[in-house]
Amino acid sequence: MRRVYLLMATIGFLVCIAVTAIFIRMDFFGRLLADRVLANAAMPTEKEMPPTSGQIPFSSADIQIIGGRGEGLSCSLPRLLADLAFPQEEGREAIGLQMRQACATHDYCYRHGAATYGYTQADCDFLLQEHAFRLCYFIERREPGSDMEAKQSKCIRDARLVTLGVRAGGSDSFRPLNPSVDALSQGLEHKAGLDGRASTYFEFDPYPVRSLSYFVYRIADAPEAEGTLQGSKALYKFSMRPSGMFVSVATFDKNTRFGELTPHVKLPGDPSYIVNAPVVVATMHKGKKEDWFVWWQRRGLSQTGGRILAITPRRATKGDWNCLYFAGMTEKMLGDNDPCGTRNTIAIVEVGTAGHPDDGGFSQVVPAQGAQPAPDTLHLMALQTSSCLGNGANAPCFRDIRISTALRRKHQAQEPLRVTDQLAKETPGQKPSESDVYRNYVSAPLVFQSPLERDPLMTWARRDKDYESKALVRRIGIVRKTARPKNDTGRSRGSVWLADIQENDEPLFALGRTGERQSLVAIRKSDDTGVGRVEIRQWRLPGLRDDDTGEAPLIKVNTAACQPKFEGTWLARPPTVVSVGSDEAVVLLSRIVGAKAENGGYGLELATLKIGTDGRCSESLTGPMIPAVTLIPNATKNDQNTPKLILKQKRLELIRQTPTLVDDFDGDNTLEVVFPGAGSPPDARMMARISKDGIFLPEQVMAESMAQE
Repeated sequence: MRRVYLLMATIGFLVCIAVTAIFIRMDFFGRLLADRVLANAAMPTEKEMPPTSGQIPFSSADIQIIGGRGEGLSCSLPRLLADLAFPQEEGREAIGLQMRQACATHDYCYRHGAATYGYTQADCDFLLQEHAFRLCYFIERREPGSDMEAKQSKCIRDARLVTLGVRAGGSDSFRPLNPSVDALSQGLEHKAGLDGRASTYFEFDPYPVRSLSYFVYRIADAPEAEGTLQGSKALYKFSMRPSGMFVSVATFDKNTRFGELTPHVKLPGDPSYIVNAPVVVATMHKGKKEDWFVWWQRRGLSQTGGRILAITPRRATKGDWNCLYFAGMTEKMLGDNDPCGTRNTIAIVEVGTAGHPDDGGFSQVVPAQGAQPAPDTLHLMALQTSSCLGNGANAPCFRDIRISTALRRKHQAQEPLRVTDQLAKETPGQKPSESDVYRNYVSAPLVFQSPLERDPLMTWARRDKDYESKALVRRIGIVRKTARPKNDTGRSRGSVWLADIQENDEPLFALGRTGERQSLVAIRKSDDTGVGRVEIRQWRLPGLRDDDTGEAPLIKVNTAACQPKFEGTWLARPPTVVSVGSDEAVVLLSRIVGAKAENGGYGLELATLKIGTDGRCSESLTGPMIPAVTLIPNATKNDQNTPKLILKQKRLELIRQTPTLVDDFDGDNTLEVVFPGAGSPPDARMMARISKDGIFLPEQVMAESMAQE
């Protein structure tokens, strides 16, 4: 028996030594394991930055949706783990800075991917791996003699180890559609809110090709039809599949109530392009503001060439919608009779000229219409995610995209505009160069339009070596050269440093984008437990400059102006920021709460926060709680034969998969809060009305039913 104890002690001692050795040399043994497990992971063949995740607006109004659950976007590791697994070599940056863009997308995916796109943890982890591999082309291309085709490159091995780490240890961080049994048994359902351990809806992926079916919602002009309130907005639901999309619409009637969400049109996919969802862009048509659905359709993820596809829903007929299907046909396919050639409610435009199609070099577009859109012009902007001018320089470029809807041209050239500022200086006789260009694409850019400026500003933040506490905000305008438009270029309007901007401050949103007092703002939780409280942190941007000479000013954070009295549980569902003046905004928050069994066991509670011109907040206002059975009367096709416990869980699942939308639908200067419809059949529901001061109005449709109960 003594020998058995001695043998077991010896084995235990050897195991401890082995574990200690592996822990101390995690960089060596971890890479061996990652190289073995992920040896056949496909390398991307194209040298393009991964898509930049961020909000995809549902309206042409100045509305921003803040995802991330107030927990911040980062790839930082505990210092000890980072030193052991990714020891920093001379001339290379910390792994948290190198892989930040890939990790930001991964954070969104873990928190919102299940509810929005039906993603699993494996989908998110291998999306991280693909994005990390893409970053390696930009991280290592500056190193002499680096060979990106060799799978043993330092960056590729780091990317594999990062992926292996999240595959092995990310299960506790991934939010499934409903919280796990373990989380509920530990009381986290009540401690961290009903959404504390579950996924919530937020659009973050411009090309969700991994999803077989998902829904997106848009607010745009209502179709011109009898019984529809003149000049009102409508709610559109796009049911997306790889093969195409179904479009449903719910309109306001003359009594300012929603009708049913009814099928509107079916759009088959074009095999030449990726099927994706549109953005809403405003134009002016005959002196009136008009919405357009705009798709930037890429030919594939391996190339950045593509086309703009657009339609205005107010004037479009069913025949106009059908023309979007014919858009992919060649002249030979159409024959002598082209039914779509003269329609003025659609635009189908290839970027470039007929003789020289242009590979746009960008991944996704953002609307840039400002407070006063241009007549019959779709105005978009984009940061290029691949090479700028094709001349060997690596200074970034951006696109100021203006598509005329009146010219009826199939090709419209869009010249790239080079960024010139303190990071990408223009030196005579030298190619414009910028070190570590990959750091520019972590968060989606914001577009500002100052009242005295002709052109919009492309604005985005870049993190550098002190990335855990500072960020450089780049503000790039446009130099117009009317005599030689092809020589138009970008110009800095004054870069600024943001002080004390921590990683959990991102993503930022903007206040006063079209006003004179512009700010960048973070809304976050005071801790990571899901309880805590909501914090608002603001950086007031200085006035624009005409150059970027001298030291960029350091802007301190203001945390005292706005101190809302909300629990952190209000941030699990993405807040919506609505501009209600040139420098003011209303923040709409929502969260799932418990309710009586006869009300479905759950409800959706609303709250508002008004941020004024001086950055100060009004009193936090809590609004109505709408029961789940009111939001979703029929959770299944046959509720009567479905057990109540299953119905309760199904309603909770449907609420999590559905966003809370807000806009001025009827033009009466008040905001309507809408639940866009779920269940069978999916009916849109107006939950509340809010004044421009953030006050819930007494004629709330949903609140009346609560008062009666």
